[in-house]
Amino acid sequence: MKLKGIILTMLSAIAFGFGFTLGPMTYGSGGSNPATLTFLRNFLSIPFLIGLIFINKINLKVTKKQLINLIILALFGNTTTTLMLNTSFAYIDVGVGTSIQFTYPVFVTLGCVLLFHEKFTKQKFLSLFICMSGIALFFIEAFKSSSFNSNSILGLSLALATGIFYSFYMIFLDKSGLKSEHPLKVTLYVAIVSSISTFLYGLFTNQLLVFSLTTKSWIISFIFAILCNVVALSLIQVGIKHVGSSAAAVISTFEPITSVIFGVILLDEKITSIKIIACILIIIGVLVLSYSKEEKDPYILSEKEL
Repeated sequence: MKLKGIILTMLSAIAFGFGFTLGPMTYGSGGSNPATLTFLRNFLSIPFLIGLIFINKINLKVTKKQLINLIILALFGNTTTTLMLNTSFAYIDVGVGTSIQFTYPVFVTLGCVLLFHEKFTKQKFLSLFICMSGIALFFIEAFKSSSFNSNSILGLSLALATGIFYSFYMIFLDKSGLKSEHPLKVTLYVAIVSSISTFLYGLFTNQLLVFSLTTKSWIISFIFAILCNVVALSLIQVGIKHVGSSAAAVISTFEPITSVIFGVILLDEKITSIKIIACILIIIGVLVLSYSKEEKDPYILSEKEL
């Protein structure tokens, strides 16, 4: 059963990494953009989430307070985070963006230390230092690049902000009490609110381009939505049950690695020695945090509901 959990968790990480690589393929000639992709990721996954909830006979009833918390979670966690991450992919490599975004466990820890006075251990400090060193290398690489411009810095900054905002998602999910609800139930409500908010955002900013998408972009958007919001989420939940959250956190580091690999294969992204070192540093930083004996919150490193 443990082997099954390892395999399923690894497949979840690969599904996330592959899905994020597919997203930017809808931009440009595909007729899509970050706002449209974000909307479709949430909207297209709703019927499948409803199906899974129906099969598992999950009660969808929520209190007024829970509904308010779900709206906050969706707007400032999921919608903002996903939109910024998808936007960053328009300026920087997918592998770089996902690697920087994967620093969210460190920001969760830092947020809990600053806001909830949790103990700042040596392991947490070391993890933060290593991850920040990796991010610094990405910025150095951008400055050294012959194609360096303000868009490069914007893309890197958005990816970093994504990690920070996703840390809010994780902390709020924990402190609001929503983590006690079934993950599929929370994901469905978040997907619905995110679909509505992204639709309105795209409508008022003239960035909603669902009618200009090519057939190829529609297919990719559909696969992207199912891979990230349904397949990967379901696999990680089952994986955690068999191997535990700590092990799942370690195995999930395959996500940025997968993004880098598929970025090279599908998007012709270039790999440099600095990028490799930066990715390794971020992964090591996350591993240091996940192995910390004092880290007991399974949502900090194992939840993948972005």
